[in-house]
Amino acid sequence: MPSTVIILSTLTASYFDVRWRRIPNWLVLLTSLVCLGWHGLVDGYSGILASAGGLLLGVVPLFPLFLLRGMGAGDVKYFGAIGAGVTHTHILTVLVISLGISAGMSFYTIVRRRRLRETLSNIFDMLRRFRRAQFKPHPVVAINNENALLVPFTLASSMATWLVVFFLA
Repeated sequence: MPSTVIILSTLTASYFDVRWRRIPNWLVLLTSLVCLGWHGLVDGYSGILASAGGLLLGVVPLFPLFLLRGMGAGDVKYFGAIGAGVTHTHILTVLVISLGISAGMSFYTIVRRRRLRETLSNIFDMLRRFRRAQFKPHPVVAINNENALLVPFTLASSMATWLVVFFLA
């Protein structure tokens, strides 16, 4: 695993996400290509397949959230780039840890801004919509709503990636 590349890339992506709420495409592409190439050089064709599998497993679970406007395209693409680095072996672990960190960040933000009642109301509304098979973006809980409480998912996924790189790889 190209640990140095992944750490530098996640630091850069986190900075962009926190500062501007955007992850540049050049960073996603550069990270993906360097990781695919590195795994290909080290492990040959099987390394490329492992890296490409990680990229795919990084994108697929988050894509529905993008379609529902609960997550930006940059977050989804960048998580795929992380998958190219940690390969299919570790990307699901990174995903679970990322979701846990993101949930903690979200809960802290909700409590700090005193919006627990509103958040619970929105969650129940989303569950009601899904039960009725109304799979479309929620009018309040969407990344394009200026009043929505947003947490930088790339920061959470970066922290999760660091944990995996330092302790599992």
